[in-house]
Amino acid sequence: MWKFERARRQAPALLAAGVLFGLVGQASADSLIITATDPIGSLKDRMCEHFIDDVKDKSGGEIEFNFVQGEALGSAGSVMEQMIGGSVDVFCNELVWFADYVPNIQILGWGFTFRDPDHMATFFESDLFDPLEERAIEQGARILAAQPTQPRMMFTREPITSIDDIQDLKMRVPQLKSYLELWKALGTRPTQVAWAEVYLALSTGVVSAAEGPPTDAMGQKFHEVAPNITRTDHLFSTVMIAINEDSFQALTPDQQAILEASAAEATKWARGIAEEEVSSMLATASEEGATVSGIDKAPFQERSREAVERMEADGLWRQGLWSDIQGL
Repeated sequence: MWKFERARRQAPALLAAGVLFGLVGQASADSLIITATDPIGSLKDRMCEHFIDDVKDKSGGEIEFNFVQGEALGSAGSVMEQMIGGSVDVFCNELVWFADYVPNIQILGWGFTFRDPDHMATFFESDLFDPLEERAIEQGARILAAQPTQPRMMFTREPITSIDDIQDLKMRVPQLKSYLELWKALGTRPTQVAWAEVYLALSTGVVSAAEGPPTDAMGQKFHEVAPNITRTDHLFSTVMIAINEDSFQALTPDQQAILEASAAEATKWARGIAEEEVSSMLATASEEGATVSGIDKAPFQERSREAVERMEADGLWRQGLWSDIQGL
């Protein structure tokens, strides 16, 4: 019965999105609405499918999903709002979309905070991360599981050989304050462009550079219009699976345990796939005419460190969090 009541409460929002009555998918009164918002076949889309299949296996089909693929329900930021509000049950994407609701998560968008993916995973498993998870629940959504994935790199129209080359560069950033402030600190002119519009923005010169993990960026063909790939590795992307807290509490304890176990398994699977795809994607980019190069990261790291105190004074994340993470 909990599923029927849940779906009935969601109906107005889903009708507006065209989900019910077969316009996007075959929603039913006893299914949870789940989406990733990334393109079909992307890493997060595949992770979502992996999670759904594992939950169905573990629950014997007791827990059902309506998987709405792509951006049929809106952008990632919009879907995050819908999950917090309750018109979407489960969201498979990146932890940074919690930043508007859990300010300390902004630290994940601050470059050169984490030494490597293992360092980030240690943070997720540490006591430092517990208050972030608690705050997310207070805001209406529960993080079932999360993992680091690929390093993020620069994709530029012109070659980048040093930090001097990015001064005043028109740089695409997502609609997240930590990204915006980071690229300001590094000397660029950050411009907020939706992910789905980045290819066009690069091809027309609206921006001259963008950044992202190779699997996602190449899935959007960034390397065709910005063929200079620079291994800044300034951030590590994440994958997460989160659920609306009311939806979670409506489940039985056994069902809750299944979702948590399946989310942990699916995010670990995605991390492994992502790590495998870094080298293969960069090799493909080279074969298709892109140039992949390294860079002296020390000047980038120094500017990032210099701005930390100002970011904490402005309340982007709590005082001392950056230093605490360095101590892990």
